[in-house]
Amino acid sequence: MIKMVCAFAIAGFMVSGCSSSKSTTSEEAQYQRVLAAAHGCAEEVKEKTIALVANGAPTRMRWTTANYVTQDATGKEQRRAVEYRTSTILDNGSEGSAWKKCMQDDDALVPELTFTR
Repeated sequence: MIKMVCAFAIAGFMVSGCSSSKSTTSEEAQYQRVLAAAHGCAEEVKEKTIALVANGAPTRMRWTTANYVTQDATGKEQRRAVEYRTSTILDNGSEGSAWKKCMQDDDALVPELTFTR
């Protein structure tokens, strides 16, 4: 009998834990979309650069972050980071242009992104 009660209690906790979900705001969903695109674009720049370097091309690659800046309900600035990668061989003199082009192609180069040197 005790085993049965324990089994029902555990099953109840599992169901309630699995069914409760944190609601995602549209701002959070937007950030998550940009975050995923930024990671994908950083990886794309890295892979293309590695392929060119393997063929003997000289380059400098830098991995850093860009700021995703929004304001909360009180007007306080909120800063969150997303991946950002530069590669001199792909950027053709305009730092970060390959990553930014990828982000633009993914419709993720949003005004909330700010870049620092």
